[in-house]
Amino acid sequence: MIKKPLKLLIGWILFIIGLIIAPLPMPIGQIIALVGLSVLVSESETVRIGVQKLRRKLPGLCRQLKRVRPHMPRFLKNLIDTTDPLHLGE
Repeated sequence: MIKKPLKLLIGWILFIIGLIIAPLPMPIGQIIALVGLSVLVSESETVRIGVQKLRRKLPGLCRQLKRVRPHMPRFLKNLIDTTDPLHLGE
């Protein structure tokens, strides 16, 4: 009952913190933002559809994600697969 809102809150906090510290020289901000986005996509259909629409508008980003997918950890592979714009109509 409280699990989903708590996960959404944690996901948003991680995503926002990741975006804030993303300009730092080390890639820690990007990693934190991706972990937060992964949590948000897994818990919110609205966020998932939003990311799918963004990827449809930016085909270059979509191609890059598909190219680097084999080298990513499992949670990022799931994020890439789940937000594939080909699944937008489902």
